Amino acid sequence: MISQVENPVLEIHDLTVSYDQNPVLWNVDLSLPSGKLVGILGPNGAGKSTLIKSIMGLIPPTSGYVRIFDKPLNDVRARISYVPQRESVDWNFPASVLDVVMMGTYGKLGLFRRPGKKEKNLAMQCLEQVGMTGFVERQISELSGGQQQRVFIARALAQQADLYLMDEPFAGVDMATETAIFQLLKEMADSGKTVLVVHHDIHSAMNFFDWVIMLNLHLVASGPKELVITEDLLRKTYGGKLNLLTKVTDLIRNKDFNPLKS
Repeated sequence: MISQVENPVLEIHDLTVSYDQNPVLWNVDLSLPSGKLVGILGPNGAGKSTLIKSIMGLIPPTSGYVRIFDKPLNDVRARISYVPQRESVDWNFPASVLDVVMMGTYGKLGLFRRPGKKEKNLAMQCLEQVGMTGFVERQISELSGGQQQRVFIARALAQQADLYLMDEPFAGVDMATETAIFQLLKEMADSGKTVLVVHHDIHSAMNFFDWVIMLNLHLVASGPKELVITEDLLRKTYGGKLNLLTKVTDLIRNKDFNPLKS
């Protein structure tokens, strides 16, 4: 089930990505509307992170193309923010929390301007949004995993982008932090931003995402969550791993799942 979108923010056409000539994503074809909180769901090894990285141009496609705001990536890179997986970052790099978030303002400064009071105020506002103003002078290496994740999201907010790509932003965070960050992402989407999130927890996905991409090496479905999170499409996506989905399918059958809940 693939929902067609007019005037898409993101358009992916026949995208195939290979590592060492082995396809890890093939023939992905989808488009996304603006102002949505979008979840990419699928089992481990399904190609979720590969999809995000290929959108960002970090992995070259074997075939197909990506267009963002109806333009090639390099023409609109300043309008896109990318939050990589936490384990891919060197957290021993000597930088304070404030330093890291200020880095998010560099893209709009130009080559020879240094960040000033305006950029510092913006960074502090972003830290306030993620509940980290009490840690501004702390070295990032001294933070917990959940705190590091909040700082990375604050850095992304400071970029003031229109499209946000987040690779497993909830890995290693507690339930309270996950709920708070989801609420923030929802507010961003409500303000017209498009937020694309690689996620692994179907239960929270049912409650928070507006739009869901189901992926398992190829595209199973892409559309509004009330159309996509169905027992049939979950089975097609997760295959034999349905012991993970028992609670979800029970909720769907019992109609306890309200797909329009925000």
